Order: sequence, then structure tokens, then C-alpha cells
Amino acid sequence: MKTIPQELLVNILSRLPAKSVGRCRCVWKPWQTLLSEVDFIKAHLDQTKEFVDNGLLMLISSQSNTMYSASISHNSFNDITALATELGFVVSSEFWTEGMKDDTNKRLLVNPTTKNVQELPVSPYALDPHASFTMYGVGYDHVSDDYKVVTLSYYDTDNEHEPDCTEMFVNVYSVRTGTWKRGESSPYDHAVGHLTAGVFVGECIHWLASRTSDYSSAIVGFDLTEEKFHEVPAPSSIDDDNFVLNRLVVLGGCLTIFPLRPKKETDIWMMKEYGVKESWTKFSIVDNNVSEFRPLVFMAGQREVVMVKDEETVVEKLVMYDLDSATFKDITIHGIDEFHVGGSLAETLVSPYHNHNHETQRE
Repeated sequence: MKTIPQELLVNILSRLPAKSVGRCRCVWKPWQTLLSEVDFIKAHLDQTKEFVDNGLLMLISSQSNTMYSASISHNSFNDITALATELGFVVSSEFWTEGMKDDTNKRLLVNPTTKNVQELPVSPYALDPHASFTMYGVGYDHVSDDYKVVTLSYYDTDNEHEPDCTEMFVNVYSVRTGTWKRGESSPYDHAVGHLTAGVFVGECIHWLASRTSDYSSAIVGFDLTEEKFHEVPAPSSIDDDNFVLNRLVVLGGCLTIFPLRPKKETDIWMMKEYGVKESWTKFSIVDNNVSEFRPLVFMAGQREVVMVKDEETVVEKLVMYDLDSATFKDITIHGIDEFHVGGSLAETLVSPYHNHNHETQRE
């Protein structure tokens, strides 16, 4: 039997979906060792990044709070289905607003593909949760080859302990080392009226915020390598007075901004080239019912948008919008009834475990 060179084997297997790699690990013991090595997992992750919109979504049952994955497939715009597969994790209703929180108020780092899970330890620098607000963000630092969790915390203005403290505290957790550290406080005001998870694009985690000098609005990114904030230029046509009534998402691998309060014709802006103001590109959603929605993924060469819509008859509903015909089509979900949509997924083999078996430490 002719032996396949290891470099060629890695190149071939790294192109397979994560679930298929898992099956290959069971075929032959040497493969199990090879496919579990850090270099292979990184190679597979690099391949995965090329498929930013794969039609794979994360759903949370509104009845049991169990997490599901759902893969969208369609032969035509009139025949769109998705099969939901239970992942075995239970999360709380706060998962889709803050992220990573289960029904016991723990925060979890979860890989839905490998089913590996790690409880995120409480930061030793955390503010009193009864007197403060906290937002989370997760991203990958390519320089240190490390996944990081970033928290933005600030005191409730009505709290009795620190009524005059307006500081925006930043904590950073390294998954590689399993340690928390206090970063430089943010120079922006992140108390914009609603808590939201940070959006990871271009090696940075992004939030909407206000400048402390004149309270004007800004899109700010936290660079995971330098661990500092910088501004990202916003579309020039967005009304600054209502800027905080927008939301950030990732669409087609691009930083995207859309309004929380839709109109009959709602503009959505995508930053095609990260950091370049002139690269903001607009497309519009026409909806006579003016339902609230959130774009999730592009399909069919970025001419169809999978969206979640809020409607009175169901908790949330998945639909596909065709940009060319300006029409909606319901997506039929099998395997789950009423649900909330957590977001889109990319299958990876990356483990949420840190490399060293020790207690949470300060740096």
C-alpha cells in the first residue's frame, strides 16, 4: 500500500468539514494522532476562514434552552429547509444578548462541533454584578495564537457604592494561559442604552460607543494584539443623533451596521475593506410589514440574505430575502419548534481549554 506524504495528507484532510475530520480520527490510529496535533488544527482553522458564510446557524430552544445547530440548504428560492441537531448544551435567555451564559449564571466557552466546553472563570477584577453592567466579546489574536475574552464593565449610575464612577473597565482573559488581566480602561462611553456582545472582525472586537469629549457616536474596535481601542470610520450618511439605535454584526466576513428600528425600506451598510471609510457599501431590505430583523449570513453569491425576524405569532422566525426580487421566503426548520437565533457558526476543531492545568490567576 502506497503511503501518502504527511504534508499532502494534512492538506487534503484540512479541507474537510470538522465533523468529517472527527470520523477520520476513528479510521486509523496514526490519523487520530495527526488530526489532533496543534499544527493540523491551525491548518484546518485557516481553511475554515475561507468559508465565512456556510449557512450553519446556532439556535436555542425557547422551551428547554437547549442549543442546536442548523444547516440551511436550498435547491431554489422556493424550497429552503434546515435541519436542527441538538448539541447537548443548556444556556439561559441571556445567551443571545450577552453571550456564553448558561442557566446557572456561569459563562461557558463552547465548541459546538467538538462539544468541548470550558467554564469561564470569574475575573478577579470583576465589578459587583448587582451594581454594574458587563458586555462580552471573543476573538482570536493571531500574533500570540490565542483566543481572548474581553469584558467591558461599568457601574450602574443608580448604584449606592460608586455613584460618580464613570470609568469603563476592561478585562482580558487568555484562553491559552487561563489568566485574567486588567487592561487600560476604555476612553469611550459604552453605556449606549443596550448591552450587546462584541463583534469580531479584522483582529478586533467592536462595539458602538460615544466619545467622552462631545458625546458624539463612534464605532470602536479593541485590538486583541495591542489590547487598545481605536475608531473605525462609520458610514457618512448615518444619522448621528440615532446612531446608537443601530447594531453591529458580521455579514460576508465584513463589519456590518443596521438599524434596530426598521422602516419600510431599511438600509444596511457593509465595510468591504476593513478600516476604509470609502468601502462602506449599502443594500436595502424592503418590508411592507416593517418587522424587526437581524441579518445573519449571505448565500447564493451574496444575493440572498438569511435573516431572523421577530413576529407576534412565534418567538423568532428564519427567513431568506432575495435582493434581486425584494421578496421574503420562510425557511422551514426541522427538529426544533420555537427558538431564538444565537448567530452563525463556523465549524472548527479548536478547543476552548487552556494549555496549563492551573487555577485562575492574575497577571
